[in-house]
Amino acid sequence: MSELRIVWHLQTSDFGEPMTWFGSWLIGEGEAEGDWFHSGRGAAETSHEVPDGAVGVRLRFWPSEGLDPEYIDLPLPESGVIETIALDYDHPGPFSRLDLSQV
Repeated sequence: MSELRIVWHLQTSDFGEPMTWFGSWLIGEGEAEGDWFHSGRGAAETSHEVPDGAVGVRLRFWPSEGLDPEYIDLPLPESGVIETIALDYDHPGPFSRLDLSQV
C-alpha cells in the first residue's frame, strides 16, 4: 500500500467541542511508534503516503479535554481507507487490533 486515506468523523468531546485526533505510524513488528502524520479536529479527510516499514497506525483521541488520550492500534487496511466512525469505542483505554502473529 502506498497511500492511506483516513476519514476523521466529527465526534464531540465531553465538553461539546470537536474531538481532537492524532495519528502516528506503527513500525517494525507493530510495537514501536514511528513518526506522526496527523493532528487535528474531526470532520476531515486526509491522505498520507505510507512510509517503508509501517505495519499499522496508532490513532489517539481525546474524549475528555485535559485528560490523557485513548488510542487504538490498527493494521494497515487492504482497502487503503480507515473511517474512524467504524471503530469500536466500547473498549476504553489503550488497545490494539494488530495481529502480531501475522507480521
